Amino acid sequence: MKKILIAVLIILANTSFAQVKDSITNDKNANDTLKLQVLYFHITNRCHTCISIETELRKTLLENYKGKLDSGMIRFASVNVELPDFLWLANKYETAGASLFLTKYTKSKEGQKEDMTTWAFSKIHSPEDFDKELKEKINEFLK
Repeated sequence: MKKILIAVLIILANTSFAQVKDSITNDKNANDTLKLQVLYFHITNRCHTCISIETELRKTLLENYKGKLDSGMIRFASVNVELPDFLWLANKYETAGASLFLTKYTKSKEGQKEDMTTWAFSKIHSPEDFDKELKEKINEFLK
C-alpha cells in the first residue's frame, strides 16, 4: 500500500510541475483575492516523513479549502529547492530542504510569514492533530 501511495504522489508531482511555477506568488502575480500562500519546500530525494507531510497538507487543503484554492484565495505549491527555477524562492525563505511556510497576503501585499517546519515534523505522526492544528492556523491567517 505504501508503494502505491508513493507512486501516486510521484506521478502527481511530475504532472503538476509545469503548473507549480505559475502558482507561486511573487510581486508580479499577487492579486486582491489572495489571502494565504502555503509553500512546502523539499529536495528531490525525500524520506517517508517528508512525503507524509506533503500528503497530509494536500489532504487538509483539498478537504477543507477546495473552494478557496479554486478561487485563488489560497495558493499552494510544493517546491523542489534543488531545481534552478526555484533557487530565488528558496533563498527568499532561507531554506535548503524540507520546510513548510504560510504567508499572509492583504491587498496583493505580502505580510506575515510563519515557518511551520518544526511544528509539521512534530505533528505528522498524529494526522488528526496535524489536520486540526493546521486548519486552526489557516483560519487564523484568513481572518
